[in-house]
Amino acid sequence: MKERTSVKLTFSLLQLQNLIKRDPPSYHEEFQQQYEHFKAQLKLFKFDPQEFHENFADLVNFLAQVSSCYKEDLKDFHVELMNILREYATVLQPNMRHCFVKALILMRNRGVLSPTDLTTLFFELLRCQDKLLRDIVQVHIVSDLKKINAVHKNQKVNTVLQNFMFKMLADENKTAARVSLDIMIDLYRRNIWRDEKTVNAISTACFSKDTKLLVKAIHFFLNIDEKDEEDDEKKSDSEDDTPTLREVVQSHKVNKKTRKRKKILEKAKQLLKKSKKRKKNQETVNFAAIHLLHDPLGLAEKLFGRLQKTNEGFNVKLLIMNFISRLIGIHQLLVLNFYPFLRRFIKPRQTDVTKILMCAAQAVHEYVPPDSVEEVVKEILYNFVTERNSSEVITVGINSIREICARCPLAIDQDLLHDLAQYEKYKDKNVQMAAKSLIRLFREINPKMLHRRFRSRPTEATKQIDTKKLEYGASSAKSYIPGTEALSLDPSAEINDVKAEVDEGNDSDGSWIDVSHSEDELPDGDDYESEEDEEEEECKEEEENDDKEKKPGTTDGLDESGDAINKVKTEEKTNAKVSETVEDEKMKAETISHSRILSQEEFQKIRAIQIANQVQYAKGKKRKAESMEKEPELKKNEVVSLSDIERLHKKPKADKETRLATVMEGRESREKFGKKKEKNPHASKTKKQQKKNKAFMMIKHKVRSKVKRSFRDKQVALRNALLKRKKKH
Repeated sequence: MKERTSVKLTFSLLQLQNLIKRDPPSYHEEFQQQYEHFKAQLKLFKFDPQEFHENFADLVNFLAQVSSCYKEDLKDFHVELMNILREYATVLQPNMRHCFVKALILMRNRGVLSPTDLTTLFFELLRCQDKLLRDIVQVHIVSDLKKINAVHKNQKVNTVLQNFMFKMLADENKTAARVSLDIMIDLYRRNIWRDEKTVNAISTACFSKDTKLLVKAIHFFLNIDEKDEEDDEKKSDSEDDTPTLREVVQSHKVNKKTRKRKKILEKAKQLLKKSKKRKKNQETVNFAAIHLLHDPLGLAEKLFGRLQKTNEGFNVKLLIMNFISRLIGIHQLLVLNFYPFLRRFIKPRQTDVTKILMCAAQAVHEYVPPDSVEEVVKEILYNFVTERNSSEVITVGINSIREICARCPLAIDQDLLHDLAQYEKYKDKNVQMAAKSLIRLFREINPKMLHRRFRSRPTEATKQIDTKKLEYGASSAKSYIPGTEALSLDPSAEINDVKAEVDEGNDSDGSWIDVSHSEDELPDGDDYESEEDEEEEECKEEEENDDKEKKPGTTDGLDESGDAINKVKTEEKTNAKVSETVEDEKMKAETISHSRILSQEEFQKIRAIQIANQVQYAKGKKRKAESMEKEPELKKNEVVSLSDIERLHKKPKADKETRLATVMEGRESREKFGKKKEKNPHASKTKKQQKKNKAFMMIKHKVRSKVKRSFRDKQVALRNALLKRKKKH
C-alpha cells in the first residue's frame, strides 16, 4: 500500500512540476501546499537523518526544479538544505546526501544561489568518506568557475574562493587536501586561475607531510610544460620563422658555379633539414608555473633539506631531485651542496642512473663556479668513461658531459677535452658519435679549446668568437640586434629589396642557382662522418698551403729582419682595416636597432643570413677584410631530455632471450605458413609413418642397400637381375 502511494505522489509531483514551468501563477496554491508538506517532512527527517526518506527526497527535487519560478517563496529553501549538510554531512545516508547536493547544484545553475556560499560548503563536504560525492563536487566547482570567468575574470569571486581553497591545502584531512590540490591544478591547466597566487599556493603542498600531496605538487611543476594541440592548429604557415632554402641561397648569391659553391650549398641543405627536424621533434616547453614562483631559492633549499632527511622510496627522492635541479637551472640558483649530494648516485649500477645524470646536467648553468661542476664531471669520467666499461656506458658518460658543457663551457679544461675527443676513433660506433657530438659543440661555443685537427675550417659565424665572454661571470650583453648590419638603413629600400628578390626568384632567366635536390629531398643530416672527413681534409690542405706559403730561411740577417718588419706592418694595416669595418658595422647595427621596429620579413632575412654564415667559410688572410663578428645562436633548452643522454646511434646487439621474445611476439597474431591440411582422426597411417615406428632389425636390410657397394657387388647384382629378367621372358 505504501509503494502505491509513493508512486502516485511521485507521478503527481512530476505532473505538477511540468504544469508550473508552463504557467507559474496559475499553480501557486498547489505549490504552497507542497512547500508546507516539505516543512512538515523536514521536522520528521531531522529526528532520523541516517535513513533514506523517499517522499522527502522527491519533495526536495521538486522544489529545486521550480525554484526559479518562485524565488521569493523559496528564498530560505537553499539555506535549510545547506544547514542540513553542515550539521549532518557525515551521518547522512549517501543517496540522501547526493540528493541535497544535486538540488543545490541545480539551483546554482538556475542562478538562485551565489557561487561563494555554495563552493565553500562543497569544500567542507570533501571531508566526507564518499568518493562519488567528491567527484560530483570537483566537477561542479571546475565547471562553475569556468562559467564565472568565461567572459571576463571575476576577481571578487576568485579572491574569496582562492583564500578558502588555500586554507583547505593545509587541512588535517588528507583526502580534502588532495582533492583541493587536484581542483587547483585543473583550474590552472584550464587557464581559469593562471596567476602567481595559485602557483605559489600549490608550491606550499611541496612541504606537506603527506607524500601523495608532495608528489602531486611536484608532478604539476614538472609536467605543466605541455602545449595545447589547439594552439598548434591555430598557427598558420605564415608564422613559420624557418627560412627556406631559396632565401639562404639568395642571401649569398654567386654567379659562378664552382665545386666549392656546390659543397657549401649541400651543407646548407643539410643544416636546414636538421633545423626543421629539430623544430618538429622539439618538445615545446612553457614553464610558466616555475617562472611564477616568488621564492625559488627558498623552495629549493627547503626541498633539499627534506631530501637529505627523508626516508621515502627512491622514486620520490628522484622526483624531488629532478624538481630541485630544474629550479636551479631555470632560475640560475646557487645551491652548491646539491652537487656533492648527486655525486653519491653517479655510478653505472645505480638504479635510474641516466635520470640522475639528467638532473646533474639540468642543475648546471653559467653562473655555477667551475670548481663545483668539475667534481661532477670527474665523477662521471672515473665511473663511466673508462675502458673497463661497456661501450653503452661510455656513450652515456660522454653524452652527459656534453650536456653539462652546453650549459657551462668551463666545466672541463683543454687537456680533458682533447682526451675525450680522442674517442672519435674508438672501435664502437656509439662512442664515436658521442665524441663527435662533443667536438661539434665546442666548434660552436669555443673552437680555440679544441686541438687544431678537431676544429675544422672556420666559418663566418665562428671565426671571431670572443673568448673573453666565455670567462666565468663575464656578461655578453649587446646594444644592438645581431644580424641587423645586413639590413638597409632605409626601411622602404629594404621592402623593395625583398620584393625584388622574390620577383627574381620567380623568374626563369637563370639568375637562381640550380640546386639538384629539392627541399623535400634533402639528405639526412644524421650521418656526420662524411662532413667531418671533408673538414679534416680541408684542414690538412690549409696546413699544407700555409707551409708552402712560408718562405725558406735565408742566411742574410738583414733580409730576415726586413721581411719581419714588412710582415708586422702588413698585419697592423690589416688589423686596422678589420677594426674599422667592425666598428662601422656595429654603428650601422645600433642605428637600425634603435631607430625602428623590425618587421617579420626582416627578422626572417636575418635568420637566413645567419644560417648561411654557419656554412660559408671565413675569408682568408689575403682576401678582403673580415666582416663583423656574428656569434652563433646556441639554443639552450631549459630541460635536458633523457633521450639526449641515452642516445645510441647504433642499437646494441640483442641477446638470445630478447631475440626469442621478439620472434614469439611476432607469431602471436600470425597464421602458420603453408597450406592447411585437414586431418582425418580416423584415417590409417601411411607406410612412411609406420616405418618410423618399426624396429631397426626389421628395416636393416633396406637401410644397408643405401650403403655404397663395391664393384664386385654391383656385378653380382647386375647378373642376378639379368637372369631374373630372362626367366620372365
